[in-house]
Amino acid sequence: MTRKASPIYYEGHKIVRISDLPFSQASLFSGWVQPSSLLHFDAPGDQDCVRYEDYDYWFTNHFCAEQNLDEMI
Repeated sequence: MTRKASPIYYEGHKIVRISDLPFSQASLFSGWVQPSSLLHFDAPGDQDCVRYEDYDYWFTNHFCAEQNLDEMI
């Protein structure tokens, strides 16, 4: 099972960078998250960041649930 990513603390925000996630998570999460949820910082390379809480919700309620279902089948 894939581990949950740790948050990055940036300018007082708890975030996760989608491109830093394992490939299986990044591809599924980027298809789930709404474009309006992307955070925009001035630093280059920070265009694919989201609130950690959004990622945490998705990981627990979608990714892990799907993994558990696959194991049951």
